[in-house]
Amino acid sequence: MKENSNQTIERWGIRYTGIVQGVGFRPLVSMCAHSLGLTGIVYNDSRGVYVEIQGPLGALQLFLDAIQEEQPRLCRITSQTVQPLTIKNEETTFSVEPSPLGEDVSTFISADTAPCEDCLKELQHDKRRQEYSFINCTNCGPRYTIIKSLPYDRERTTMNEFPMCEACLAEYENIEGRRYRAEPNACSHCGPRYTLYKPNRTAVDTVNVWNTTRELINEGSIIAIKGVGGYHLVCDARNDAVVQRLRKRKNRPHKPLAIMVGSLDTAIELVQISDVELDVLTGMERPIVLLERNHNSSVRLSSHVAPDNHMLGVMLPYTPMHEVLLPSDAAWVMTSGNRSGDPVLYNDDQAFNELGEVADYFLVHNREIYAPLDDSVVMVINNKPRFIRRSRGYVPEPIHCESIEGTPILAMGSDLKNAFALNKGNEILIGPHIGDLENASTHETLEWTINRYENLFSIEPEKIIIDSHPQFFSSHLGEHIGASSQIPVVTVQHHHAHIASVMAEHNLIGPVLGIAMDGTGYGPDGTIWGGEFLLCKGNQYQRLAHIHGAPLPGGEKAVSEPWRQALWYIRNYYGNDIPSVYQTWMENLPKGWEILDKALQSTMPMIQATSCGRLFDAVGSLLGLGMIHTYDAQITIALEALCGEEKGSLLDYNYDGKVLDFTPTVQAIMDGVVQGKSRAHLAASFHKTIAIAVCETAADLMERYKISDAAISGGVFQNRKLVELIYRTWHVGNLYMNEAVPANDGGLALGQLWLGSQIR
Repeated sequence: MKENSNQTIERWGIRYTGIVQGVGFRPLVSMCAHSLGLTGIVYNDSRGVYVEIQGPLGALQLFLDAIQEEQPRLCRITSQTVQPLTIKNEETTFSVEPSPLGEDVSTFISADTAPCEDCLKELQHDKRRQEYSFINCTNCGPRYTIIKSLPYDRERTTMNEFPMCEACLAEYENIEGRRYRAEPNACSHCGPRYTLYKPNRTAVDTVNVWNTTRELINEGSIIAIKGVGGYHLVCDARNDAVVQRLRKRKNRPHKPLAIMVGSLDTAIELVQISDVELDVLTGMERPIVLLERNHNSSVRLSSHVAPDNHMLGVMLPYTPMHEVLLPSDAAWVMTSGNRSGDPVLYNDDQAFNELGEVADYFLVHNREIYAPLDDSVVMVINNKPRFIRRSRGYVPEPIHCESIEGTPILAMGSDLKNAFALNKGNEILIGPHIGDLENASTHETLEWTINRYENLFSIEPEKIIIDSHPQFFSSHLGEHIGASSQIPVVTVQHHHAHIASVMAEHNLIGPVLGIAMDGTGYGPDGTIWGGEFLLCKGNQYQRLAHIHGAPLPGGEKAVSEPWRQALWYIRNYYGNDIPSVYQTWMENLPKGWEILDKALQSTMPMIQATSCGRLFDAVGSLLGLGMIHTYDAQITIALEALCGEEKGSLLDYNYDGKVLDFTPTVQAIMDGVVQGKSRAHLAASFHKTIAIAVCETAADLMERYKISDAAISGGVFQNRKLVELIYRTWHVGNLYMNEAVPANDGGLALGQLWLGSQIR
């Protein structure tokens, strides 16, 4: 400490942790230090950002305040620690120093985000960057997809291949500019660029690549476009013929296709947007947002974009390339560039090989995508954003969880909608959306991404948590990792992990009434669970009640072929006296149904399931919405859409304190069909009955077991109509559900990890 001009001079060492690398934090530190006349150094290191700052005590305090108040757009400070240091009398400047290497990393990085307002203005008017499709600054642009290792510096990103020109380097070194130490900084003279190719990799001769690409899309071409995290397949969503052609080539007959619109005005024409939905749609993360259709829209989309669906998946441009390419009135299909069931493609050679017969042209940039990312999907339910898929724009930002211990754990997630989880202290890193683990390609992506996370964030798991399903690839991989690393592998029940994900988010230790409803989860009694009321406390659970059991005729086939369980409900209720409407229904069943029908009338044992997801599927099939799924929850989505504005009526159900039996509900629906009642009314009545029955069952159990908190999770609770009915009907205790992760299996790993941390 030193007295100087009646002021106390001190030197402080300040440690900042959180998302403080790659977000303009060092430039902010440097600018604040210079503006206050302070000396010292700042650098990125393995733990975040380290600052040594020297000057008058009053100025040092102003410095701390300024950093907290002026945090950059992408920054998230989780801790700030200050310690006194010895004064350096010879120091006269403040400088940004290189990052030291060779240390274990304990910092985090931000997600890839949409262009900021300053960059958008330059994109239109700046001489060097007008229509430059890789414009960025410290407040926006790519991060996760280009970073190879930490600390975050240009030489450890895929931008290392593009040396900065003099003008860019001057910006990079200008402490007063917003590109000061912006690692992906580039312009049209020195940075990456786009080229249009034919499928045989012959470059298309164009005067303006953007005009040519727009013309091709308007003329009905399918373009494979390389973006920030992978390839999209793009076509005009107004063109029936090209949308059908894309579906045929991609082998995606019915699953809804996301669209990107060129402006908010076009989105408002297409869909209904609440204030909360507007915030999500226009936020810097720019996910796909599921929105109610505007049936009076003047924009006529192809009916093949989202058949039998009352919602559209809509996103706004989220890269400079999109901003340049899309006209303001555009409504283009923008779907993952892959064949159905495979992970998103991001390697150029693989994209040309696998999409050569799908796309008519390829719009490709020459910057490597180091880590692939699929688009995130969000839906607003009960006035809060809920994830359907958490990936681009959110990954790899951590989720803070107070109740998790420091032991590093790897949770493997599920085989459906896979996303793994790792923790660093009480910060949980959820992996990107990998998808369904049906193919070798998704297996490889999962293994590669786990290794990337462990290396990028210097995490060595000391425990592996897996699902109890004996046939899950994710569980087998977890066992293999555990065996090769000689660390324990812990098995947890599927629905317990669903509820634990809500407990982790909301810091609930228990007791909690967990209501887990989904399609399929392996039960410890050898049956399939999926409609469960669980008493959860810490790492323990007790099954208090469940919905009625029904067979899954044909086992796993019944999951993708709901007609099988629907046929069981018909035979179970009507026997041989089948009403004519269902005789006609049976005549339209797939070939060979008679064999299954005979089995249903025999004493042949069948797998039993207390699955609410299968119940929704069966009811949808009984209402004539389809026999077979071509994508997950297809008939359930159509069932929700069928409700329209109908309110519905309460139907019969039984509850004896242990079993919530919806068999009378299904029978009432079948009788309604036979009587010619409105199918929309019957669909709405089914939703209403499920909601009321769940709430009444929960109220009974919470009173009997003296529980004040309840949590709902599982894929069934992505049904907006059902969840909003439940919230309106709920009348005992507190009700929580997922907000930071999906309620579907994409959020399962968070619950697995939380349970693993509770096991001592």
